[in-house]
Parts: sequence; structure tokens; C-alpha cells
Amino acid sequence: MIYLVLAIVFSTGVFVTMRIFKRFEMDNHQALMWNYIFATITGFLICRQYDTIPQLVHESWFGLSILTGFWFIFTYLLMTASTQSSGITITSLSSKLSVVLPTLAGVLIFQEHLNLKVSIGIVLALVALVLVVGGNGKPTDKFQITKLLLPLLIFFGTGIGDILMKLNEQRNAADNMGFMIAFIYSIAMLFGIILVAYDLISGKSKWQMKSLLGGIALGVINFFSTFCVFHAMRYFDNVVLFPIYNIGVVCLTALVGWLLFKEKLTWKNYLGLAIAIIAVVLITVKL
Repeated sequence: MIYLVLAIVFSTGVFVTMRIFKRFEMDNHQALMWNYIFATITGFLICRQYDTIPQLVHESWFGLSILTGFWFIFTYLLMTASTQSSGITITSLSSKLSVVLPTLAGVLIFQEHLNLKVSIGIVLALVALVLVVGGNGKPTDKFQITKLLLPLLIFFGTGIGDILMKLNEQRNAADNMGFMIAFIYSIAMLFGIILVAYDLISGKSKWQMKSLLGGIALGVINFFSTFCVFHAMRYFDNVVLFPIYNIGVVCLTALVGWLLFKEKLTWKNYLGLAIAIIAVVLITVKL
């Protein structure tokens, strides 16, 4: 149970840390780069098994992990922008509702059965997404349109990322899941370094030491979020773990957003949040 509770807390911490970036005017790209550097370092420090370079290249998950690493940093850039414009509640909810996409992938790619209960859950999830994302007024200007589009992009980005992770897991027949995760983080780190180098060379940003501190905090929290989820999977069936985990993160981020950042929710947002919880339960709990 302790791993499940920590997974919820650390995952919530990821959204809160991203929100804090804006308050201290940190450079998002630099903070995310440091995040992946320290997530990679943390991963390799606790990894018990390492591949040599020839072994790594011949791993069945090698090529797919490179794509996944790129997708990690792409999604986190979207999440950072969304937490700062739309708030942590809407952003976390959009990411958790993305469970719809891997569910559909299970039917279309992995030949899993889609029953009536799951179908209803998918429809409710989409309704909840519209209510939560679009419940703050009409998108009459560019800022409002950005607040609308970012959570939608996160919905699809996170869902595709989950599918990529599932494909990686299927291809990993050996007992080196920890090393594979650390390698994925290292790929995201390389893309982050390239992105920051481009910003500095082109003059789009200046070097910030404070982004290093934010990146360290996010990197450690980010890694242990994934670490605790994997450990919780050893003690809970997926049908128990993921509903509690998803609902826990959505509710805790909503509470933290209200307490720390005074994020205001309309009645449509609250209705969407309630429908979202029902949707996640219908999709992930097997009765």
C-alpha cells in the first residue's frame, strides 16, 4: 500500500513542480533538461543490471525506446505549458483521461474484448474532458484557445505514450525493466540537451541556475513516480491499482490546486471531475 500512496503523491508532485516553474520564472526547457538528467542519474544509480553497448543495440526494445524517450520530453513540454496556463487540475485530469486511448489500442492492436461497460466509460471520459477543459467560458481569444488545445494535446500525447510503454514492456522479455526505463530517460535527456543548446545559441534564452534546482526536484520526483508505480504493480492487480492511482492523482491535484494556487473551478469543471472518476472506474475496473 505504501508504494501506491507514494505513487499518487509523487505523480501529483510532478504537476505541482511544473506549476511552480511559472511562479519562479524558470526556463521550462532548461528545467526539463535538468529533470531528465537527474531522472536518468537516479535510474542508473538504483539499477541492478546493465547492458553493454552491443547488448543494448540488440535489445528488441532498443529502437522503440528511442521513440518513447522523445515522446516523454514532448509530452512533458506540453504538460508544463498546460499547468502554467490551464492549471494543474485540468492538466492532470486530461492526462489521466487518456486511459481511453490505450483501452482502444487494446481492442484494435492487442485484440482485447471491449464490453458495454468499457464503451460507456470511454464516452463518459470524452464528455468529462469537454466539461473540464471547456467549462471556463468561450475560447474567444488566442489565450483561451491555447488553454483549450493544450489539455487536448496532453490527452492524446499521454495516451500514445502509454501505448508506447506497453509495446516496450511486451518487447522486454528479460528481467531488465529498470535499465530500460533509465535508458528511455536518457534518450529524453539527449533531446532536452539539444533543445536547450538551440535556445542558447539562437539567443531565445539565457542560462539560468535556478532552473537547475527546479529540474533536480522534478527529476527525482518524476523518476520515483514511475518507480513506485512499478513496485505497486508487484502487490496489486492492475484492475485494483490503476483505478485507485488515476482517481487518486486527479483528486489530489484538484485539492492541491485549490489550496496552494487558488485555482477556481466552475460547476461544469466539478461535474466533469465527477464524471471523470466514474469513467476511469468503468474503463479500468473489471466486474
